[in-house]
Amino acid sequence: MKLTLVVDTEDPEGVSDSLKIIKHFAMKHATPRYGLEVKYSKIPFIKMLRRFAKDAKLAEEIGEDTTGLRFTKRWADEIFSELRL
Repeated sequence: MKLTLVVDTEDPEGVSDSLKIIKHFAMKHATPRYGLEVKYSKIPFIKMLRRFAKDAKLAEEIGEDTTGLRFTKRWADEIFSELRL
């Protein structure tokens, strides 16, 4: 697919709209990269914290060290991979 976009630099709103179009096509058709930005608001963040506490408690019950970086990184990778979908 090819897309040609002409931007009128004298129209600030048009430039902004052109940027939105490019971002849309990049998200839909470009190859995803590691570290893709994930956005969430306060309530989803609180829900993530609650889930982390629950998962950490369950992991401690089976003897896993939840205070170390390994557990936290593995948990965060799992959550962020879900959010990127």
